[in-house]
Amino acid sequence: MNATSPPASYRCEVLAVGPVYGGAGVVSYVLGAFRTISPVLALRWLWGRALWIADRLDPDPEGSRWVRPAMRMPVPPAPDGPAELRAWCAAGSDGRAARERIKRGDPLSLSVPDADCTYTFSIWPETTTTHKPDVRSGRSGSHGG
Repeated sequence: MNATSPPASYRCEVLAVGPVYGGAGVVSYVLGAFRTISPVLALRWLWGRALWIADRLDPDPEGSRWVRPAMRMPVPPAPDGPAELRAWCAAGSDGRAARERIKRGDPLSLSVPDADCTYTFSIWPETTTTHKPDVRSGRSGSHGG
């Protein structure tokens, strides 16, 4: 396989990793997975999942119809997973750098901690391997015979 061959597909995944309630262990949950041949669709899916999760964890007060300005209270500085996810999506909305990165075959990953777990958003470019037929024996692969 040629090292410079472009990826044949892109595998996207969203994981939540956090402690087990009442125990000392840590568990991973797959919150979504997607496979596509398009780097653009891979990025759109990943950003869509990030916004979907951010809105379920903490609805965006700027985009909410039911949160009035008087209802908004100052929040002390602390890690804010949903706000970080929204900022990542807004900063990457152009997507050129990320798209070029995964088109080169480099993976893309973002981990965002929240109150009770860490969310990881990943894209892995995948290449396919092809077996050349063995022309001498008429067989495919390297099986003995």
